[in-house]
Amino acid sequence: MNSRRTVVTALGLGLPVAALAATAPVAEEGNPMLLRCERPTVGPHAERFPQALVQDQHGQKFWFYENLIQDKVVLLSFASLDGERIYPIIDNLIKVQEMLGERLNNDVFIYTITTKPEVDSAQQLKEFAEAKGARWKFINGDPAAIRQILAAFSVMGSVHGTAWIGNQRTGRWLTKPARVQPIFIAEAVAMLSTGKYHKERLLDMRSYQT
Repeated sequence: MNSRRTVVTALGLGLPVAALAATAPVAEEGNPMLLRCERPTVGPHAERFPQALVQDQHGQKFWFYENLIQDKVVLLSFASLDGERIYPIIDNLIKVQEMLGERLNNDVFIYTITTKPEVDSAQQLKEFAEAKGARWKFINGDPAAIRQILAAFSVMGSVHGTAWIGNQRTGRWLTKPARVQPIFIAEAVAMLSTGKYHKERLLDMRSYQT
């Protein structure tokens, strides 16, 4: 696994890539070779992201990089159900969700990766997301696979206060404190977006939608 310095330096570079990301969940039934047959990855610095099999709160399986990250604008947070009682971040991201509006799950994707994969079950994550009104994916999986993902984003411990925002089409990534004012997280999404959604600065909540 690469060091934090190597990962951050590599992710800071920006290179264009064609739209090649898969979006459908992985069909696990009848495929005993699935876990040993990882598909090749493409895109800026793709080797920095684990191609690990994960699942969301609904039990759907995904390749972490190819299905969830590649060629997308994403916001990643890292939390556990226990950690939310100590250092809550999901309520802040709910406000970001409101700012994103129809962009969420269309051209911007939010993922929360559990920092306690041995403890947080898919059902528990589903119940938590529904109670909060979170309309994004909460990710769990085999603990070894989740630890690979956490290490790639320099996440240590069960409580983590940094969110990663990235555009893997261009290879541009940055970080924000997960509990900073939601407008600044939304602003980071807008800065990394392209086309009509790109904005260098946001003046207020309403400006995000215009």
